[in-house]
Amino acid sequence: MKAENVKAEFSNLSIHMGDFGHSKFKMKCDITYEDMMLMMDGGKRVARLHARNINNVHLEKKAIRISAVNFEIKENEEVSVATGSIRLELGDDAKKWYEELWGYS
Repeated sequence: MKAENVKAEFSNLSIHMGDFGHSKFKMKCDITYEDMMLMMDGGKRVARLHARNINNVHLEKKAIRISAVNFEIKENEEVSVATGSIRLELGDDAKKWYEELWGYS
C-alpha cells in the first residue's frame, strides 16, 4: 500500500536509543506498507515501524492513530529508537489502512 503527501503527527515520544531530542513533531511524508514494514518518508526524517511493534490502531475521522513501540526515526543519518503515538491523516483511505494494519474487516 502507498499514500503520498500524508500529514503525520508523532507525539508522546520516549527515546530509548539515540540522540533524537523531540517528544513530538509533525511532517508531511510518503507512506508505504509492504512486507510488514511501515515506512514514513518525509525526506529529512524517515520513520520505520515493523508490524509486530504495533500495539494498537484506532480509526479516527479521516485518520488512523497507531500506538507503537521500538520504531526507528532516522534524521541526518542518525538513527534513534522511540515509543509513542503516530497519527496519519489518510482522508477517505483511512478505513482501508486501518484494516490492513490491524487486520479487521
